[in-house]
Amino acid sequence: MERPANTPVDTRVQDPLSLEAQQRWINERIRIKKRRIKAQGSFNASFWAASHEVESLILQRAEVDRKISLRDFEGTPSEWEKSDAAKSIFQTIKAQETTVKICKDRQNGLEESQWSLKLKRFYRASFRQLFTTSKMGLGVFSTGAGKRDSSQQSTFRAELIRAVHLFPYMHGQVTMDAIFGKRRPEELLSVRNGLVVAQPVAKWFDSGKFVIVPDLPERPAMAELLAWMRRETIEYRLRVIDPTWERLDKTISCGYQRTWREADGKRLEFRTSFRPAARYLYFHYCVQVLRRAWAHNTSGGSFPTLRDEAGKPFWGTPGRYLPKNMLLSVEAPGHEYNDLLEGASWNTACGDENLLLEIASSQIKMLPAFNDAWWGGDRDDDESESEDNETDGCSSL
Repeated sequence: MERPANTPVDTRVQDPLSLEAQQRWINERIRIKKRRIKAQGSFNASFWAASHEVESLILQRAEVDRKISLRDFEGTPSEWEKSDAAKSIFQTIKAQETTVKICKDRQNGLEESQWSLKLKRFYRASFRQLFTTSKMGLGVFSTGAGKRDSSQQSTFRAELIRAVHLFPYMHGQVTMDAIFGKRRPEELLSVRNGLVVAQPVAKWFDSGKFVIVPDLPERPAMAELLAWMRRETIEYRLRVIDPTWERLDKTISCGYQRTWREADGKRLEFRTSFRPAARYLYFHYCVQVLRRAWAHNTSGGSFPTLRDEAGKPFWGTPGRYLPKNMLLSVEAPGHEYNDLLEGASWNTACGDENLLLEIASSQIKMLPAFNDAWWGGDRDDDESESEDNETDGCSSL
């Protein structure tokens, strides 16, 4: 329902309205403003200004969702804040706040840039894909990664059954190239960007509850560490990073009676010597760190660092996985997460410094942590859940 013409531009919702009425009104405003953005068809400063308005409305809606969730929760506010549902909402709000800020920065900084024209075109292509294809953005699905070619999907199924993408398909090949550099053959649908896990593990794979990290020896000497890093086959283990997870003491599945707490620190068992690329595992690790920070840092304070009982970082090996300037832009976790920079490449001028933060925000909004659906929506409806094909990348706890 359209408001009178004298409605303030910031579209703030009046308190007397019920929360459900606020939701309906915000949704209608979002629908109208999205339609106007689509009509522009140009990614200029005006586009980003209009996008900032839409994203601000979406942030308001997320705040209303938070209030509804708290209102309907059977318990105290402090108990609600510890629930998985609340953590998921906090993640979404923080991600949306990031999107609002980035839209504003895009609007303000569009005129001049230190990039070359070629780099501008290359990296802006990834931003267009991210924003226009996001359900939280314009919701246009004919761009970006697009609908998968059936032959590509068949190949991916043949190589990875019950697979999760480490770098999600939703971001597209252009964005993958913008972060990791172009590789041939392309790796978005490659087994190097996937990990085969049991369905209950896949369900929580992008929830900020656990990470996949190198299985390092205890307190290795430098020579041992270097020798370990040169191994042809590197082992990995699962580490739980949310000690307040509601499912921590529940069994992982009916056929696997170990609890998540018992699985913490256990080595992954692969059926062959094949391993996914460490750079994509590190990307997944960074996104889970961000999810964890946004889920728990509800009052502006810091959260305990990601280190084991011996004080060793969970990801304990240095590497050149992600551009340093992109890692530096991820400020949300705070200085306690400087260990992430151990995975920075030497090239500090690789593209847009906000790219990693933007795609992480997009991923968190698109794939809520508290979601019963298959992770990432990467699985077709007609894909059987009972497939038992063995593959090179298959792993278990």
